[in-house]
Amino acid sequence: MIKFFRKIRYDLMMKNNTIKYLKYAIGEIALVMIGILLALQVNNWNENRKNNNLRQSFIDNLIVDLKNDIENLEALNVINTNAETEGFYLESFLDNSLIEIDTLRLTNSLIFCGYVPNKSLISSTYNDLINSNNIHLFKDMELKRLLDEYYVNNTWFELLNTRILQTIWYDYRDEMLKFHSPKLYQDFYEFQKAIDSNPSQYQVQWDQIKNNDYIKTQVGMIGAYRKLIRQDFDRYILKAKTTLDYLEKSR
Repeated sequence: MIKFFRKIRYDLMMKNNTIKYLKYAIGEIALVMIGILLALQVNNWNENRKNNNLRQSFIDNLIVDLKNDIENLEALNVINTNAETEGFYLESFLDNSLIEIDTLRLTNSLIFCGYVPNKSLISSTYNDLINSNNIHLFKDMELKRLLDEYYVNNTWFELLNTRILQTIWYDYRDEMLKFHSPKLYQDFYEFQKAIDSNPSQYQVQWDQIKNNDYIKTQVGMIGAYRKLIRQDFDRYILKAKTTLDYLEKSR
């Protein structure tokens, strides 16, 4: 093809036909420009196709993460609610308002009252999206807002929350350990389930527990704090579902 154009150019120059040569030169330049524009267009098309595929991959992975988060958060919310119920049972015992005492349940309530599940989100895809600077693939400002509100934590609140959880658990556990055998916690963590038989083996000193004002205060504080935990779970479940719905519509 190049030799063909060279031959035409050479013939025009040899014939000293300036006007035809200029027309030819302009036409050749136009063809080159068209070729360049076509090449750029193809390159842009390939780049857009790769970006769209990458964006879709991020969306698919975010959807998987959010579905897992929702399942996990809802399960933790149930655990928190059940532990709250057991805390109320223990509180009723401490207040002498239990009509009939179930010793097995009461023994388990010593553990569950102090257990507050901690929220944990799957943020690997979002972190990859930010760290790889691919957030520019998401032009939708509403989607970016939803993602930021869900994944970007209030650091101060999280640190405070962690500190409160540690204080509740460690202080409550350490005080309770004065009045029952460590075997109670050991068995619970070994079998990862409620104690289901022979509560007497744990040597619980019920009278001393009932007369301990510090324990009563701790149980009351834990019960009050659980309401905040439940609100936090409810809020994040709603955020996750809203973001998930928006992502699925963006596919």
